[in-house]
Order: sequence, then structure tokens, then C-alpha cells
Amino acid sequence: MKYWLQIVVLFALSLIAFSLKSQLNVTTFGIQFKPIFSNKYFDTGPIQVQKDFLSVNFEPKGGYSYGMIIRKGLSDRISIETGINYTRRVYNTRFTDSDSLVNAELAFRFISYEIPVQALFFVRLGDKIWMNGAGGVSIDLYASDVFVSDFVNNNGIIYDFEVRTFRRSIAQLALLANYGFEYRTEEDGFIYLGLSYHRPFTYMATSEATYSHDGFISKLSSNINGNYLTIDLRYYFHEDPEKKKKKVKRSNN
Repeated sequence: MKYWLQIVVLFALSLIAFSLKSQLNVTTFGIQFKPIFSNKYFDTGPIQVQKDFLSVNFEPKGGYSYGMIIRKGLSDRISIETGINYTRRVYNTRFTDSDSLVNAELAFRFISYEIPVQALFFVRLGDKIWMNGAGGVSIDLYASDVFVSDFVNNNGIIYDFEVRTFRRSIAQLALLANYGFEYRTEEDGFIYLGLSYHRPFTYMATSEATYSHDGFISKLSSNINGNYLTIDLRYYFHEDPEKKKKKVKRSNN
């Protein structure tokens, strides 16, 4: 965890070294859609657990997140963003019994609501093209525990499969890191394309897989870390800069 914090801080400091410019005194509203994908190099890949002849594979299958954003220009160099997102992640659980050669797959959805708070740093690359790096935290709120089940009839023998996923807590913090580019128009708002990495400070939930037949019961479990990568698609509506009110000196006469 500490290494990701160091990366975010170093990246932010490197951006400040450039000639930076933000949307000073502009508060704008935006909408976003973020497809989620897994990658083993970012610790978002599958997890496999095994006991005797039973193997269970917990695999993230992607998902999506969407919501609204509010951006506030704090200075000529820095903006902050917050908002709220609905996030839907899909996990696939694959059972493999090497003894009876019975296999099964169960999929479940895990729903959360995220409230991000990020600091953004900008570099101007052209007349209307800007690059930005961002870092911050997210308050993740998990909707509920999840239960799915199924069975397989193999030569008259019923094989039952269950997956129960228990959230670790109702709410927890996650680290955010973001990098992207945006196209700014004079009157029609901003279009943004980027990448984000979302990493909870601890595991998100625990999945418990139960396999049973003919009185035999076997249980395997694994913590689900909740890390994910996204492609960020955003649109910010156009807003004019806020005009500061001039102070009027009152005369004593």
C-alpha cells in the first residue's frame, strides 16, 4: 500500500514542476461511465484455492461504474473532484472436482457505491488538449452480502454448489490513482478519456464456496480484494468562471 502512495505523491510533484494551469474559479458538473476489467499485474486477477481433490477459482469478470462528478478549480494549478458512483462487479466461481470429474460455475454480482475525493494536476499539451494526473481516496459503501447456488445431477447423484460472499464492513476507504487526457471546448464542455486504478486499503469481502454430495461437505474460502482497473469516459458541462465580488469601500461622509 505504501508504495502506491509514494507513486501518487511523486507523480503529483513531477506535474507541478511543469507550467500548469487549471480552470480557476470554475465549478462544473460532469457524468462518467467506467468499464471495469481485470489484470493480474495489478493484483486484480483470479484467485485459486485448493483442498484435496477440490479446486475453486474466484475470478473477476469485469463490470462497470457510472455516476456524477463535481469539479472545483482551486487555483491556477490544482482542482479537486468529488461525486458519487454506482459500481457493479461480476465474479465467476468455478468448481473442479478431480475425483468425480464434476465441474460447475456460479456467477455473482457485488454492488457498491463510491464517493471519491481527488486532487487533479493539469499540463497543457495544445490549444484544447490537456493532460492530467490525479490521486485521492474513495469512501466505498457495500450494499449487501451475496448468496448464489446451483446443482448438478450426475448419474442420479446430486452435487450441490453454493457461494456466500460476506462484505468485510459496510464502508471502507480505497486509494485512487488516475491518468488521462481531456479535450476542452469554448462553449460545449470537456470530453475526457483516461485510466483509473481503485485499491481498497484492505480486502473487500470473503467468499465461501461449499461443495456437497451424498453427505460429503467441503468448504473453501478466499478474501476478495476489490482492486480494479477502469477506462474512464467523462463529459463535463460548460460553466463560466465565477466572478469574485469586489469589495466596496464605504465613505464616512
